[in-house]
Order: sequence, then structure tokens, then C-alpha cells
Amino acid sequence: MSFLEQFIQAKPLLNPWIKNWKSEDKKVLGYFCSYIPEEIIYAADILPIRIRARTCTDTPLGDAYMSSTTCSYTRCCLELANRKQLDFLDGIVSCNCCDQIRRLYDNIRYKAPFKHHYIMGIPGNVSTTTLDWFKHEINKFKAYLEKNFNVSITNEKISKAISIYNKSRELLSKLYELRKDKYPPISGSDILEILTAAISIPKSEFNALLEKQLPEIKRKKGVNNYKSRIMMVGSLLDDPEYLTIIEDLGGLVVTDSLCIGSRYFWDKVEASSNPLDALALRYLSKVSCPRMTDGYLQRAEFMMNMIKEFNVNGVIFQRLKFCALWSAEIFLLRNKLKEENIPFLDLEREYILSGTGAIKTRVQTFMEILEAR
Repeated sequence: MSFLEQFIQAKPLLNPWIKNWKSEDKKVLGYFCSYIPEEIIYAADILPIRIRARTCTDTPLGDAYMSSTTCSYTRCCLELANRKQLDFLDGIVSCNCCDQIRRLYDNIRYKAPFKHHYIMGIPGNVSTTTLDWFKHEINKFKAYLEKNFNVSITNEKISKAISIYNKSRELLSKLYELRKDKYPPISGSDILEILTAAISIPKSEFNALLEKQLPEIKRKKGVNNYKSRIMMVGSLLDDPEYLTIIEDLGGLVVTDSLCIGSRYFWDKVEASSNPLDALALRYLSKVSCPRMTDGYLQRAEFMMNMIKEFNVNGVIFQRLKFCALWSAEIFLLRNKLKEENIPFLDLEREYILSGTGAIKTRVQTFMEILEAR
């Protein structure tokens, strides 16, 4: 079995790792946003997994309960919940990341309820006041888990979970470093398969698997049949097929600013005598997404630094249709790229892979523009 085939086993919603976890009578919580502090859940010996809906092909139930102008990711998630395809979860954890996710939480709670539901209040900017507020929210979440799952979440357990998650962040950073090479040994679509595993299996097992496979990945023959180096920027993207379309047309995806990507692992949790405070600081001040109202300049700087470090030729902005946050953000970020004379392409898409012909046409035109420079 190749290194990639091992990670691809994590693709199903109910993958072998989750089945094994549940066979030991352990609990699994699904979450919707990278602002949820997974370490608290993991410290309770509960498995946190990012909810995906790649098996969804149509959304009649999702469309019945949610507006047709909500993003198709939320409607797909609601569809799977109504079809009982998420019933292996013991509960869901959400937050006020955007209005559409909040409405998804409401609809699941009332139309396809789980035994446990929890929604966190996460501030929209970083300050001394909001940091104190977020510390309080994390403490409330910890108390909820302890009460409802009959567990004790000690500082020692949280510190251990932080160490495991920081190890994962370190390994993923090493993986991304390989993409700086002129001929990277791994493609962007393969990276997304690995990241899917990172959000879908126990972190200690993911770490062991990636640590074992990194030397093999380094030894692989570099990808040399590409025309341009591409950075992906935008909203949730968990389907490698979108990246395969780009890479089949000659655009090698070498880095990103995505929540299932660099924004998921880029910042470590600093060691502290109070691990809850350290978690609050990391999650609130990490490389942000547009839900944070005060982070545009930092996000623009992060994008420009990635472009330089990974020798990017062009940027592809991708956003889910009806994603208001990323519609505004991309408008701002592309002005920055215009200032720096960096080519970019805007791609609006549905969560379910569709309209591949139109996507291919636009990407092919973009590749030709990059080649002509």
C-alpha cells in the first residue's frame, strides 16, 4: 500500500479509525469550524472530527429546511444529517463562524437532533476584552463536556493534547516545506487527501502515520510536468478533485490559505502554565479567516508571504456560492494582488463537484495567461 492509499482510507465519513474508536465505546463529536479548540475535546478522550459531506449528491431535504441562497455545504450537511448518515456521531459542536453555519446548527438541532449539541460564542476580533471572553467560553465548553460525558479534563490532560496537536502542526509544516522545491515531491491534491485524514482520525495515529511516511514522500520523484505554481485562497475546500482539475491543466498547487489547509495548522499553541489560556490565545489570534473583522491586513500579509516563499506564479480564489464573507474578502485581496501585479482567477463553485467543463475552460485560460507572462 502506497503512502497516499493509507491516508485515503480516512476519506469515508465513517472511516476505519472511527469504527475502531467507537468499538472501544468511545465518543465522537463532529464540528464545523477550525475555530473550535479540538484539544479540549481530545483531552476528554473524545474524538473530534471535522464534518464533511462529500458523499452528498443532491439536497432535497436540505433545500426544504434551508434557503436556496445558503451555501451548498450547509445544505449538504443538513441533508446527510436528515438521512441519518451522521448518526455515528455522539453530538455536534458549532460556533458563530457565519450566519449560514449558525442556521445549519439550528436546523440540525430541531430537524435531525443528536444527543449532544453545543455552540460556542467566538469573538470577531482580537483584544484584551475579547480574549478574556473567549477564555470564559472555552471554560464553559470544558465544563459542558465534563458534565455531559462524565469525564474530568485536567490541565495535565489538556497539556498532553496540546503537545499531540502541536506535533501534528509541526509535521504538516514539514510537509508544506517540501512544496517549496522547484519540483515538489507531492501534488496539491495529494496534500488535501492527507489533510482530510488530519481532521478525520485520532491525532496520535495521524502523527505516527505522517511521521513514518514523510521520509518516503521526500524520496519521491518531484513533480516536473507543471506549467505554473498556484496558490489557492478562499473558503472551505475538502474535495481533492477540484485541485486535480487544476493540476491536470498544468497548474501545480504548491500552497494555500484555506481552513482545511495552512490556516488549520500554521500556528502552534504556546506552552503555558495555564493551557486553557494558551488555547484561547492561539485559536483567537491564529491566521484568521474573514469572520474576524480586524484581520484583513494580516490575511493579506500572510497571502503575500506565502506567494514569495513558495514562488507562486498565480493565485486562484475559490469560494462557495453565496458565501458572503469570502465574497467581500476576495474583493479586497485581489486589489492587493493588482498592486503587486500578480495574476489571479476568481472561481465561484458549489460544494458538490459540478460544472467541470466551465471550470476547466476558465482554468485553462488562466494557465495560458500565466504562460504568456
